[in-house]
Formats: sequence, C-alpha cells, structure tokens
Amino acid sequence: MGGHGEDWQARTMGTAPLGKPSSGTVFYLCFHEDNGFFQARLAGICRFARLQGWRVVALPPERSTGADVRALAAQSRPLGFLVDESFCDVRLSSRDFCGLPVVRIDPSDQPCTGVATTVLCDNTAVAQTAFDELSAGLPPCYAVVTYRSQRIWARERVAAFRSICRSAGAKCLVFPERYGEAPDSRAARLASWAVALPPHCAIFAVNDYTAWETWVALRSKARHVPKTATLIGVDGFDRVPDGDLSCISSVRLDFERMGYLAARTLAEIVDGTHPARRIVTLGPLLVIRRESTRGRGRRDARILEAAEMIRREASEGLTVATLAKRFSCSRRLFEIRFREAMGHSVLDEILHVRLEHAQTLLARGDIPISAVADFCGFGSERQMRRIFIASTGMPPREWRRTNFL
Repeated sequence: MGGHGEDWQARTMGTAPLGKPSSGTVFYLCFHEDNGFFQARLAGICRFARLQGWRVVALPPERSTGADVRALAAQSRPLGFLVDESFCDVRLSSRDFCGLPVVRIDPSDQPCTGVATTVLCDNTAVAQTAFDELSAGLPPCYAVVTYRSQRIWARERVAAFRSICRSAGAKCLVFPERYGEAPDSRAARLASWAVALPPHCAIFAVNDYTAWETWVALRSKARHVPKTATLIGVDGFDRVPDGDLSCISSVRLDFERMGYLAARTLAEIVDGTHPARRIVTLGPLLVIRRESTRGRGRRDARILEAAEMIRREASEGLTVATLAKRFSCSRRLFEIRFREAMGHSVLDEILHVRLEHAQTLLARGDIPISAVADFCGFGSERQMRRIFIASTGMPPREWRRTNFL
C-alpha cells in the first residue's frame, strides 16, 4: 500500500515524494484518504499554507503510525502537525510528537491522548439546523438514525437532536444502536424499524451515508419520501460510495474551511498569539434542500415543479407573482397550495435559495457585497442585509469575516 500512499500524496499536494522537509513544513496526518472531505480539508490547509509560505506534506494512513510520527518529529523538526481524526483507528499520544505543536481535527473515538488543541464541528448546531429544516413541515414526530460504528460526532448529534426535540415538546424515536453488526443485519433491522415509524415522521440521519441507508430502508418497505416521511442527512455530498444522494436534503458542512481553520490555529500556536490548549468549533454552512424534505407527506407534482423552478431561477429575480402566473393560478391559491405541500411559504423558499447562493459566494471569494446582492437576486444590498440578519443573526460583512477562507 506504500506506492498508493505516495501517489495520493503527489496528486493532492503537487509535491515530490517525502524527503527531508524544510523548516517551514507542516505534516498533515489522515487515516481515511479515500473520503472526499479529507481532500477538502487538505485544500483548506494548503490555502492557508500558501499565505504563510509553508510546505505541507500529507502523510497517508500507512505512514501515520506512532513510530513514523516520532521519527519525523525528531529528525525533521517541522513547525507542527495537523491530525485528522474523523475515522482514526490509530492511537497516538503527545509523546509521539516530541513536544511539537499539534492541532487535532474532528476527533474520533481514538483521540490523541494528552493533546488538547482541537478543531471540531459544532454538532449541536448541526442538529439544530437539521431540526429547523424538518420542523418546517410540522411533522407529528421525529426520529434519528446514528452511524454504523461508534463515533464521537455521531453520538453528539443524536444527543443534541433528542435534547432539541424534548425542548420543543416533540416525540423523538431513536434507531437502536448495535455497533459492529454485519451490514446485511443492520439493513434488515433498519428496514423493520423504518416501516414501524408513524406516518409523516421527520427523520434526522447523522451523516449522508446514514441518510442513504435510511432512504433505502424506507423504500424497501414502500415508505415513500417525502410522501410518508421526510429525511435529512449531514455533509452536503452528491453521492456516497453505494448510492446517489441527489434526492436527499443535507446539512452542508464546510470541510475546506475546517482545514483552513486548523492550519490557522496551528499558526497562532506557533507564533504564540493563542494558547496551545483550546477548542475551536465550526458550525454548518447551509442546508441543501432537496426532495426528501419537501412537504409533510403531500406530494403535489405541480408544487414540486415550482420548487425546482425556484431552485434554478431564484437568483435571477424570480417573484411569487411570476411563479403563480406560470401555473395559471391566482397568487393567493398558489401560495396556499405551496404552503400546504411544503410547510413554508413561496417567499421563504425563494429567499432560502438566494441566501444559500449568497453564503457560497461570500465564503468562497472576495466579490463586493453589493455585487453578491445583485448576483443572488436580492433587490438591494439593504434587503440582503436585512434577510441575512434575520436568518444568521449577523450582517453579510460580518458573516464574511467569520466564514471567509
């Protein structure tokens, strides 16, 4: 597997195979190189590294053992290490890093013991975002499905979602955990659990792969989504290794920004501007709204067609009146039918798509605020500011300072 690791490193980093690094080197350790979010985090790390003049060397899983890390730390004396622990099955300790600065990224159940600097996802915020999206359809109850193996982030999302449901006075059903069971057994058990869910239940799956598993389980028992249940996952992917996610809504996480934030945190430790023992959290970026959360069980083909039009044209100045006219319907009747099918107003849907587009532009580039407002179909910069504050609690300029890479 060593050749594969060097090929992966050369492809993602654009660097030569490992040699003795310069004094401005940072090592990035990951333990599951095939997942897309590792590539995104690495892109964020490299973006910050270019600003600092750093060289980043990505170590594939087979080069990330304790012995390898000790040798690199002792011989090369890099600036520090970024350790991506999302799916980490290797136990590392602070001694392995020979006293050099370390920033952990999204710890798993096998953390680097004794290393306190951590950048992680705000899983309470993720659960709240998922609940807000699901609750728009006024479901009679909620359910949550955890990941197939033990992970800190999965447990935190389940616990946070259950707590949010309790605070809202809502019933929350939980798929029973049985870590380590065979995939076929889990699929059968999930299907039996899914078919017993109350009609129009709203389901939170802790990541996109789990959402896909739940989707398959529901369909195997003739439970149509969103006609008899609504569903949302987490990550923001278009696909998982086993299936297509194009119909499943998702809370989008900004993996690239997490990598950037981890690298920036390491720089602050190196230059002494921040303490080495702290936790930095990052909330979700936005909701990717797809078919699986459209409505509360009432499938209206014309309304779903209208929702697709909004997705395509909201940033081009589409209005409620224009949309109603296309369907040869009075505005009032159209708005009533849309709210019945979707659980929120036509204007809410239009503004959601515009806000999603605006957040993407603000987080990814340096386009002037006024131009972002124009590109996204807002009537003016003032209108965008008002909607931003109502939705995010901060104006666009402050949101950009918080989220811009």
